[in-house]
Amino acid sequence: MRQGNSTLHVETHRESLLNAPALLFLSAVLLIAFWVLFPRQPAFRDPSNLSAKDALSVAYLRVLVQSDPGNTPLRLSLVQVLTEAGLTDEAVAAIGPLHRAPESYLTYEIRLAELKLSLQQIYRQPPEAIEAALRARITELIPTLLHIARNDRELRQVVVLAEQFAEPSVLAETFEQLPVILGGSDDRKSSWLVFAAKQRMAANQPRLAARDLFQAFMLERAAKKKAEIAKSSLRAYLKAGIDQEALKSAVQMLGAVKGDAELLLLAANIAQPLGDRERALAWLKELSTLSPDDRTITERIVRLQVSMGRLSESLEGAASLRDSMIAGSERHRLVARVYDWNARPDEALVLWLSFARAAADSEAETRAFALAQAKPDHKALVQLLEAIMTRRKLTGVEAEAYVRAGLNVVQPPHLEQQLRLHAERFDNPVETLKALAQVLTLQGRPQAALTVHEDMPAANNGRQKLALARLHEEAGDVQKSFDLLREIDSPDPEYAEAYWLLLAEVATRLGQDAYAETAYEKALVLRPNDVEILENLQRLAVRHRDDKKSERLARYGWERLRRIEDLQRLMRFSWKRKNWEEVVHWLSLAEETPSAIAQAPDYWYFQAIRQMSSVERDAASHALRQLLRLRGPDPEATEAMIWLLLSDKKIDNPSLTALVQRYRGQAVVNPSVAEALAAAEHTLGKSAQAADWYLLSLTTRPKDFLWTLTLADNMEWAGCPANANYVRLNALKMFASQHSNQADVQYPARLAEYFLGSKDPRAQPVDADESEKWQSVRERWGFTKTMDNARRFALMRQLERLSLPAWAAFADAARNNDPKAQTTVSAQLTAISNLLRQQPAGPSPEDVMPLSIDDVERASRWLAGDAAPNNKSTLTKELDVCQQTLAKIRELQGASIPDQEQKTP
Repeated sequence: MRQGNSTLHVETHRESLLNAPALLFLSAVLLIAFWVLFPRQPAFRDPSNLSAKDALSVAYLRVLVQSDPGNTPLRLSLVQVLTEAGLTDEAVAAIGPLHRAPESYLTYEIRLAELKLSLQQIYRQPPEAIEAALRARITELIPTLLHIARNDRELRQVVVLAEQFAEPSVLAETFEQLPVILGGSDDRKSSWLVFAAKQRMAANQPRLAARDLFQAFMLERAAKKKAEIAKSSLRAYLKAGIDQEALKSAVQMLGAVKGDAELLLLAANIAQPLGDRERALAWLKELSTLSPDDRTITERIVRLQVSMGRLSESLEGAASLRDSMIAGSERHRLVARVYDWNARPDEALVLWLSFARAAADSEAETRAFALAQAKPDHKALVQLLEAIMTRRKLTGVEAEAYVRAGLNVVQPPHLEQQLRLHAERFDNPVETLKALAQVLTLQGRPQAALTVHEDMPAANNGRQKLALARLHEEAGDVQKSFDLLREIDSPDPEYAEAYWLLLAEVATRLGQDAYAETAYEKALVLRPNDVEILENLQRLAVRHRDDKKSERLARYGWERLRRIEDLQRLMRFSWKRKNWEEVVHWLSLAEETPSAIAQAPDYWYFQAIRQMSSVERDAASHALRQLLRLRGPDPEATEAMIWLLLSDKKIDNPSLTALVQRYRGQAVVNPSVAEALAAAEHTLGKSAQAADWYLLSLTTRPKDFLWTLTLADNMEWAGCPANANYVRLNALKMFASQHSNQADVQYPARLAEYFLGSKDPRAQPVDADESEKWQSVRERWGFTKTMDNARRFALMRQLERLSLPAWAAFADAARNNDPKAQTTVSAQLTAISNLLRQQPAGPSPEDVMPLSIDDVERASRWLAGDAAPNNKSTLTKELDVCQQTLAKIRELQGASIPDQEQKTP
């Protein structure tokens, strides 16, 4: 209503103005135009639409105002135009009446015009008193205008003008107080707070600006404005320095605004530095869904996942980054680390290798080198190191690796060429020259390698002397190598191991055992599990017959390395000391490692002794078979196995044949083995082969009654009954002359002596009558001592013959010292001798002792021969081996053969 009355008043004054005398100075056309157009044009309400230099406008407004001084719109337009034209003094005079104008719809425009004019006066730098008054007035006008502004446009006009006058911080306080003082809608309050935040930013108070913006955000209803305010607030927080307040604000804002990529990025930028990596990661992932092609976001997510230890999660992002990375960039480094730390060595090696080849980078070179060596990838190593060689010197480890890898993928000349170029580029570094010398040595050019060493600095330190000594050793100058090594008083730990090993090797080659032994001992300290060093020390100890040291080394090898070879050595040393308890202890320890003893012959050797001594036939047989498997046709084991088989009630002929088969055709064997082979072939019915072994056995058993009788039986089986009977005659003479005083056969200690048939119950007669017969024969013939294997075998073969009445009577008479009994023995021997001269192979009459197998068969039905008796055979017509055997027996027994005995009918 107030506005309507004001309009009516303005129209009344305008009608009065049309009748004023001033119309006399202007044309009617201009008067009508200005009357119609001027008061109604927006230019009078918005001075920015009016040219400030338009003199006609200024002049006309003057006339109008003079004509109607109380017309507020006209006066306001004049003030605005004068202000814009820079006519400040006239504008000040013109605005005076407006101060007294009542409140109307033009109040905002009046106050705004006054504010502009006051600011323009300030800019003219008036006297202090006037300036102070102006500033006081401006300070009053700004809040008033902010209060009466009707919309955002008018509010912004005030803000623009206020910014030209007030301090930003003071102005910001004003804006911050308006929502409380003036109230209004939430949108209006939000606008004031946004303006306040702008002033806070101008005053370099970003934290206060951020808070104002946050309050504005909470008040704003429009979604678009809300998102913009939120982003501005977070930017202000980031500028001010982030803290938990900023993070809390970001969380609330993101709860209200969805799908804004920039806001998510700003929030992540706040959360991540504050250590809230979970929220930062979640926001970045959400952002990546909005910008799937933004590799920068992907890279940031991967870095964050790595920092949080989520290595497996980072693989997916790293894979997407591989196509967009630049070789040698930080993104390249990140992707390589992800694959490396996820234990993906193949992919990591490719990435680190490409990085190292593209740029000189310590981490890339180190990791690529380590991965290539661990794989090992010789091609990658060569590519890497040849790239490094163009940029810097190779380290000693790298130079060695280059040579080692290069020899697997390229030809030595290529390595030589690259190393020479590298040496020239970096002024002959020592490590490169060493590698070059190694390559030349591997090419079989030791002299060229020595020439390379001449370019190296003088060998003043131990490492250089060691390298030179090794080169001289490879060139064949072992003495020079030895002399250089002796110049090194105390090798450094870094190369001590190589030094002692080389010294031990050259000293051994030169026969310097003392140096070699010391060097190997030093090397063993550095390489305590080195089997080769231990074996070399063992060889030196054996060479010098140092049993104590050898046993000490064996204990070391067993206790530290659990080597069955050393345990076997301990068994031998204990056996040598005749400490059977220790041997048993070692055997028990060996049994704890069944896989190792399968290839341990000494274990089976002592196990065989153990089982044979305990009369464990099956276990002894198993041990001997294992020993034969490992040692082949070992004479000692063969002998023991033969006697074991022959002592069985039922003899295993196939096994026995397999044993003796290996020895058939041999001319010389151990005497004790010859006895076992003779017994085995005899038992198998191979009389001809047995005859040869029997002949060999006579050297050690020249006067063995039982053995000689058994030998004779084999001769008869072989087709030599005449020679066999003469051998029996010689055996009877031998028995009659020495009775039971037969000397025991002495052999060195061997396996067979631990299996004695007389101690084995399975080798003895089970039947009581047989046992009585066995004991009776032994007592009658004087075989009461412990019998060895050969004699026990012979007794078993002769038991029936010796039990015959005629033989028993002969034994009783021969052991009787009565002259009459001796006469009987002589008569019996004479009768046999006469019979043999007449018919050496014929059967014995009833009054003469039965000699041949055929005679014994007729006498006691024992062991009949398969062949028909050859009663007309003579000594000279029988096999040579039979004749040689008879001659050997007579020679060894000192018996002569009468001429008439050698002439047979």
